[in-house]
Amino acid sequence: MYYLNPYAAALFILSVYFLFLGAFIFLSRRKIWTNFVCSLPYYCCAMWIFGYAMLYSSKDPGSLLWPKFVYSGVIFIGPTFYHSTVVLLGLKRQKKLVRAAYFTGLVFLAQVLFTNTLIVGLKKHAWGYHTLVSPAFHIPFLLFFIITYGGALKNLFDKYRKKGFRQEQPLEFTRIRYLFLQYLMGALGGLNYFTDWGFEFYPFVGYILVTIGITLVAYAILKHRLLDIPVVITRTGIFIAVYTIVLGIPFVITGWSKNWLVKECGINWWILPLGLMAAFATIGPFIYIYLDRKAEKRLLREQNRYREILKQAARESARIHNLRKLLNLIVYTVTKTVRISYSGLYLFDEHEVRFNLKALRNIKKKQPTFIDKDSPLAAWLKDYKEPLVREEVKRRAEEGQDSVFVKIEKEMRALNATVAVPSFLEDKLLYILVLGDKRSGGIYASEDLNVFSLLASQTALAIENASLYENMEDKVKSRTKELMETQKQLIQAEKLATVGTLAGGVAHEINNPLVAILTNAQMMLSTVENKDDKESLEMIEEAAKRCRSIVQKLMVYSRKPMAGREVSKLDLKKALDNVNAFLGYQLSQENIKVNVNFQGSGPFLVDGSQNEIEQVITNLFLNSKDAIKKIARAGEINVSVSKGPGSVIIKVSDTGCGISKEYVSKIFDPFFTTKDVGKGTGLGLSICQSIIEEHKGTITIESGSKQGATFIITLPASL
Repeated sequence: MYYLNPYAAALFILSVYFLFLGAFIFLSRRKIWTNFVCSLPYYCCAMWIFGYAMLYSSKDPGSLLWPKFVYSGVIFIGPTFYHSTVVLLGLKRQKKLVRAAYFTGLVFLAQVLFTNTLIVGLKKHAWGYHTLVSPAFHIPFLLFFIITYGGALKNLFDKYRKKGFRQEQPLEFTRIRYLFLQYLMGALGGLNYFTDWGFEFYPFVGYILVTIGITLVAYAILKHRLLDIPVVITRTGIFIAVYTIVLGIPFVITGWSKNWLVKECGINWWILPLGLMAAFATIGPFIYIYLDRKAEKRLLREQNRYREILKQAARESARIHNLRKLLNLIVYTVTKTVRISYSGLYLFDEHEVRFNLKALRNIKKKQPTFIDKDSPLAAWLKDYKEPLVREEVKRRAEEGQDSVFVKIEKEMRALNATVAVPSFLEDKLLYILVLGDKRSGGIYASEDLNVFSLLASQTALAIENASLYENMEDKVKSRTKELMETQKQLIQAEKLATVGTLAGGVAHEINNPLVAILTNAQMMLSTVENKDDKESLEMIEEAAKRCRSIVQKLMVYSRKPMAGREVSKLDLKKALDNVNAFLGYQLSQENIKVNVNFQGSGPFLVDGSQNEIEQVITNLFLNSKDAIKKIARAGEINVSVSKGPGSVIIKVSDTGCGISKEYVSKIFDPFFTTKDVGKGTGLGLSICQSIIEEHKGTITIESGSKQGATFIITLPASL
């Protein structure tokens, strides 16, 4: 027969709770065998608590059915906990010990089920019937429990102390600490054995302590999966202390004053203890919250310190308009404040459509310079918008939860990333902050990740503003440069137009008297016999011819090249061959060698006037000859012809004296020359530039004093 026992009601709830925990563990991962083994201790605890709930609810147990049921679960608590550590830690060498533990457990189970040597009876207590055991037979069982349960704790402790484990796997290191704490608190359930030996010890202390320990650790792992272990221990201690006092005081008062209450209040004696229990149960949570906040504030003061610093840095970042300075400030502040081994920031580049490494701190290993926009890491961060911890990714990859985690873990390892923090501006992934390990060897707590996410979101707008500001500055500089170039071109065009008009007029006015002078001088030479007079007339003739050459160049310069002429396809190879045939002998007599190199397959076709292109090349060859003869008796002119994107490029270089840097900018100006007086008009290169520009091309020069000169002509390729 059974009755509704309030003491048993709590145990029924706890047994269901342990069943739920076991089912949750079994279903939480895809490693079926590991899940099954790890869930067994919770099922054994559920049997232990449920059996006592039924026993406490019995009016007259009569048989030892429920005590045997209780010990059927208790016997295997030690072996199952031990087995779970062997499986979790991959300790294959201890498999024989696991089988020995289960075999010994079966021996004790047979003793419980088929004999009454271990459980000898029941004892009536205020909360119901409880088991009585034989000390002679119970001591061997206690040794068995201590050995198996102690073995589980030893396995966890050995793993915890393994050299390099904390640095290599900080997240797994913390999980081992959590598990060790849970098992250690589970050992407190052994306090119930005092009642089994006949002592008047309230057994619910053991149930409550075990449940509180497992619950708080489960909460810490699920809700605060990265919370530091001292916080869990402190919260557990505060919770136990507060509720032991709050719930214990009414029981103590009731035990001391029950007779007096019955005498004074009669059958209503229970009202005062119940009222006290309700009052203490009401104020208990407030006391716990107050003490918990005080303790957490003290324990997490380091996290609170750098959280405030990072928040302040995020606010100050809005004032910085220099993008590079801002990015360097972010990685410096995070690395210095949180004491991280290294960090890097990958900013999205809209032109290259990828995340480029723009700032880094303390990274000594070879660091990838970019993250692809469609990489698994970037895609995951964009979809889920939360930080990624590599150890967490590695665990998911090993569990086979999703194949993408294998790729993400590999990518994070290549990036030397312990944590990857995304920064968003609305729905746009702006940058990825890569963080290394903490110098302290600690793990990244949820609070850390929250702070990093806050920093990333607050700096996103600052980075966007700095980018816009820099783009605006670049555009202003570019526009200013364009305006200056345009102005320079307008001035040059006006100057050239003026010179051209003047040259045309001057040439026309000079040409008429010049023809008369030259004609008369030549006629007089044919009749004069006096030697001195003849020399004077020859000098007049030579000067007149030079003036005629200058006038002809002025007239050429005053006309637009190609004006009114037919444009045709011309092969630059043929043009160069013609120039070589025309000047080759003259140059060879001057000990100057011409080398022509065609790069790539021909033909090298452009649209234009062949005569004018040949005129340009001829002028460049003659200038090179004069430059070489200034410093040496022999030299080389090297010509290379190649194809560019939609263009043909001609380079003419020499081994001559070169042109000083201060003259390079003036070399194409009309009437500017570096030749000796009487040997140059300063119009040759200016005419060359006009011809090339009329062909929609460009001509530039690269030179230095005594370093030779290279003229580079770029012409549009013929379609």
